[in-house]
Amino acid sequence: MTPLIVALALAATLVGAETVDLSDPELIAEGSVQFAQSCAVGYCHGSAGRSARGPALRDRVWDPRELHRITADGLPGTSMPGWKSVLPDKAVWAVTAYVLSLSSEPPSGVAAIMELGSSEGPSERAPLSEAAVQGKELFFDLTRERRCGVCHYLDGLGTAVGPNLALAAQSKTRQELTRDILQPQATIAYGFEQVQLQLRSGERVEGVLAEESESRIRIFDAASVPPPLRSVAKRDVVRQRTRKRSSMPDDFDKVYAADEIASIVAYLSETGR
Repeated sequence: MTPLIVALALAATLVGAETVDLSDPELIAEGSVQFAQSCAVGYCHGSAGRSARGPALRDRVWDPRELHRITADGLPGTSMPGWKSVLPDKAVWAVTAYVLSLSSEPPSGVAAIMELGSSEGPSERAPLSEAAVQGKELFFDLTRERRCGVCHYLDGLGTAVGPNLALAAQSKTRQELTRDILQPQATIAYGFEQVQLQLRSGERVEGVLAEESESRIRIFDAASVPPPLRSVAKRDVVRQRTRKRSSMPDDFDKVYAADEIASIVAYLSETGR
């Protein structure tokens, strides 16, 4: 069979099926945004698929379905989580499309067309309880300078500086989530240990590493609220070290009352279920 006949035969098998075109510029753009929010943070993958603590994803050859499986299910025994319980399947495919666009051999034409499975990712979440609704309002309360949403991205809101709490809440009890808020040094999320930079100017910068390249370090400066993303030339850094501590403040008992923290925990717990 000629390549054209093979392509037409494959296309015919997809008639009536829901498909995704991994070479679609709009899907790739959507995946780029999702990747920046969820994958290129902390010590995970660097921006644009460059390496950080996680491996480099760009300039590699990927099998589309295998890449989607890894993104959806994660890799057991590693720090790579599965995203299928957090994102709908089409969003996982969008991230897949973006990473494939960075490949040394991105798929095109019929090779880029994937038939979607019946799963659409997470089932529709049950309505939040009254306490959780209040917790969500507190989490993103714009009247408070210090609020959870300044550093955490959840439900399409906030800023992705700290860990993804929807993932964290899946494996934690409410007691553990409360401890994480009140005692952030007790358990530090992998990849979010505090990075400290000593600059030639005498300034010391502490915060969450966003990206590190051969020439620059990008870091969320925890000294300000909200933490600004700073870009520092490596030639200006005298010393760089990673500390076994969190950049999250440990005085949220002064920011929120006990019943308010309980509501925030209810929101996290119900969001992660």
